[in-house]
Amino acid sequence: MSKKYIINRIEAIIVNKKISMHQMIVFSCILAGMFSQVEAIASSHEGDIYESKVLVFKSTNRGGAKKPLVALVATPMNARGPLPVIITHHGSSRDGMTFLDGAGRTDEYSTRLIEQGTKRGFVVVAPDVFYETDIKPNEKTRFPNSYRYILDLKTKLAGDESLDKNNFFFTGFSFGAGQVGKAVDARFDYQTVPWRAVAAAEPGCNVISQPADVKFPMLLIKGDESHYYVEPCQYFKRLLLSAGIDVTLTIIRGANHFFSSNGVIRKGRGIAANGCRFNPVIRMPNGTLRFANGSKASRNIVHRKCLRKQAGSGKDRKHLDEVIEMVLDYFEEFKK
Repeated sequence: MSKKYIINRIEAIIVNKKISMHQMIVFSCILAGMFSQVEAIASSHEGDIYESKVLVFKSTNRGGAKKPLVALVATPMNARGPLPVIITHHGSSRDGMTFLDGAGRTDEYSTRLIEQGTKRGFVVVAPDVFYETDIKPNEKTRFPNSYRYILDLKTKLAGDESLDKNNFFFTGFSFGAGQVGKAVDARFDYQTVPWRAVAAAEPGCNVISQPADVKFPMLLIKGDESHYYVEPCQYFKRLLLSAGIDVTLTIIRGANHFFSSNGVIRKGRGIAANGCRFNPVIRMPNGTLRFANGSKASRNIVHRKCLRKQAGSGKDRKHLDEVIEMVLDYFEEFKK
C-alpha cells in the first residue's frame, strides 16, 4: 500500500464528508501511523536474499544547484557489519528493476548485480542518477556529470558504521561505465575514501581522463561485437598502464554492447558516442580537452565528432551473468 494511495483515500473521505476538527485530528493520527507502516514495508526483505530500503540524498551537478536523488540499498539478510559495499551505476536505459514504491529505477546490469552481490555478502547500492528528470537514452548531451553524485553518495555511506569504508567498490554499465572511468580523474577526490577497485562494463572510452596516481585497480570489460568499439579502450588501457595503474582489459568474444549473442549494429539509428574510435578525447587535469593525437578539443567539437547515429540491438544477454561473476570475482580478489 503506497503513500499516494493512502493520501488519495484520505482526500476522498474529506471531500465527500464534512468532518469535525476532532475527526480531522483522528485522521491525522491514523495517517501518521499508516505512513510509519509503509516505511516498515519499504524496508522489508526481498525473498530470503536481501533486505532493501531507498536512501534519499542530495548532490550537485553542473551549476552547483543541489538536487534530490535516490538509491536502492540492498543488504544481505542476517548480515553483520561492517560490510563491503558496491555502488553500481546504471546505463542510459534503466531497463531493470523499479525501486520500492516506484521511487527510482536502475538497469538490468545493476539488477543482476544486486541479486548476486548480496549473495556474496556485499551491500549493493544502486543510485538513479536520472531521478525526477525526463532524460531519454538518446539524449547524450543532457546526461549529468553523475560521478559527482557517486562521490556524494559514497561520502554519505561512509558515515554508516555498519559499512566498511575500507572496502568500497564502484562499477557501472555503458554510461555508468564511463563514470567509472572518471574515478582516475585528478579533478575528483580519490583519496578521502578511496575505492578498493573499480570495474567498467562496456565503457565507450571515446572520452577518457588523464589518469592521476591512484592506488586502486581497474577492470575494463568489452564485447568484441559492440558498436562501442574496443580500440579507444585499448588506448585507455595503455594510458592507465603508463600512469602505473593496475588495469585489466577483458574482451568477451561474440558479445555485443549488451553482452548479448544476437547483436546487430544499425547505422542511422539512435545516438552513440563512438565517433572517436581511433582518436579518443582526453580530459586534462586543468579541465581542458584534447584529442589523443594532440589537437585541441572542446565540448562542441566532441559532440560534433564523437556522437554518431549508430545503435546496437540484440538483448538476449547471453553473456551478462558471466560478466556479473567476473566483476564480483574481481572485487573479492581486492577486498581487504
